[in-house]
Amino acid sequence: MALKKAFHELTSRGKAGRLRLMARKALEQYDLKVSRIRLISNDMNGIFRIDTHGGAKYILRVALPAGGHSVANLRSEMIWLQALAQDTQLSIPQPLAARDGRWVIEVAVEGVPEPRLCMIFGWVPGGDLANHISVVNMTKLGRLSAELHVHAAGFESPPSFDILRFDKVFPFPEPVVLFDDAHSHLFPDGRREIYRQAVDWAQSAIDALQAAGEPMRVIHGDLHQWNVRWYRGLLSPIDFEDMMWGWPVQDIAVTLYHLWQHPQYPALRQAFQRGYQTHSLWPERYPGEIDAFIAARAAGMVNFVIQNNDPAWEIDLVEYSEKAARQLRALLDQRH
Repeated sequence: MALKKAFHELTSRGKAGRLRLMARKALEQYDLKVSRIRLISNDMNGIFRIDTHGGAKYILRVALPAGGHSVANLRSEMIWLQALAQDTQLSIPQPLAARDGRWVIEVAVEGVPEPRLCMIFGWVPGGDLANHISVVNMTKLGRLSAELHVHAAGFESPPSFDILRFDKVFPFPEPVVLFDDAHSHLFPDGRREIYRQAVDWAQSAIDALQAAGEPMRVIHGDLHQWNVRWYRGLLSPIDFEDMMWGWPVQDIAVTLYHLWQHPQYPALRQAFQRGYQTHSLWPERYPGEIDAFIAARAAGMVNFVIQNNDPAWEIDLVEYSEKAARQLRALLDQRH
């Protein structure tokens, strides 16, 4: 029997229902006695909580095909998570292999127009760190960031390891549309020039890192307060999907970008740095280096949002680009 609606015509709830079919099909490849499947989120990837009859809990991710991550990229994510689980005491979502040893399962079902990649991780308890922002917790987050960077510095990747590289301002495979004429209406009053200056600044910072010969290492790439769980004071990083080869200053900039609008930002930034320095040297080589990569994150977010046509986001693009331009101007004005 043919389905009545195409996938793109469905509501968010309707889409989640079809992704649930994918989750069920993927679970056939695992030795899990499943008692319940619950949707956690469908904002980007489809995220499901899996409960088993034995009481164990897992997370199953149905990856968004437009996310730009290949099977090799996602397999590499699982490889680093496994190494972190073996080599550190960090609380992380431990990867679970399928019955045949695969980390990533490709699944296709009727009603979803393309196959999707599914992965399972151990459950990490707690809520978003975003609901527990404090100087104390930012100190803990700084140390957590340093622990990830220290481990990455000694991590020996296998030949099959394949992830993105943050050697350019826009590291993801989506096209750069910020400067296309088709989007000029989003950048009135010379606003586009602010973006050009910010991108040039960030690229100069990348060029300086490369010229200095500092080796790249694996970085989380998306370590912000919605990708860290807080449970009874313990912080656990999650969602390593955007991990890439890069430098610690780039990773730190992502964290700080998402705290930048907080009214206590200066104190939170200082606390993060103090926590980082309890485990490693602060990696910023000159004043403003991290700010250049905060600018890169701001430009990258606008470039992403322009292309995201998901109506659930309901973003006013003109207002969004204007707000980002104000942030970029503030960063540019305080350059050393």
